[in-house]
Amino acid sequence: MYNLSKLAAGSVIVATAALGSAGVASADGYERKGKVVYERPADWSGVYFGLSSGYQWSSVSVENPAFPPGFSVDHDSYLIGAHLGLQHQWGNIVLGVEGNWLTTFRNNPGDAPCPAAGLTCSARMDDVLTVGPRLGWAAGHWMPYVTGGYANAAYHFVARNAASVQIEEARARLSGWYIGGGVEWIVSPGWTAGIEYRHYDFNDNISAAFSPAGAFIENARFYDATTDTVTARVSWKFGRPEAVRPLK
Repeated sequence: MYNLSKLAAGSVIVATAALGSAGVASADGYERKGKVVYERPADWSGVYFGLSSGYQWSSVSVENPAFPPGFSVDHDSYLIGAHLGLQHQWGNIVLGVEGNWLTTFRNNPGDAPCPAAGLTCSARMDDVLTVGPRLGWAAGHWMPYVTGGYANAAYHFVARNAASVQIEEARARLSGWYIGGGVEWIVSPGWTAGIEYRHYDFNDNISAAFSPAGAFIENARFYDATTDTVTARVSWKFGRPEAVRPLK
């Protein structure tokens, strides 16, 4: 995540320096006769892929449906991911669809007392898959956008005894939805950088819980699961760079 953040920040700095140098050259009072300065138009259309990193805050409740109540925990961690999308620009309107995968750093689950005395329960979100449309407004090299669609997340539950020995475990995938928005900037031909926020909400699901030896113990119901993420993104657009045009 740290290296990816440095890549995004470095791209922004390099692009800013290049633009600043061009501005100084054109304002130095020296007339360059017979030469035409060109600029590259902003074109958001095309197929793109990229990487992202950031942070997530999630919560989930788990119970045995036959013996409620259960327990609730909060889980926050760093995450990394990848995305692939297709979009097209009509004037200032940019419409597309994007698939996204994010996985958490799984070393910081949320803990809570189990309903059964003497046990400690923990739960966490492992990863989330999404697909949905994006609607953006092309403002030159900047594009703010909104997004939303289908989401599917993996949640993991573990129970341990007083000696911190695992005695029970369950995993489940929960379907749901997400909504969010962000802003992207064309930092150089083919490359964009941006930042994005999303909120996720998931449906309930029941999964079997097993002992470390693989014996069935009980059913585990995952419910009230939500997640919020903030990520920095770097993307590369396939295809040849767009043609240049004279500055006006």
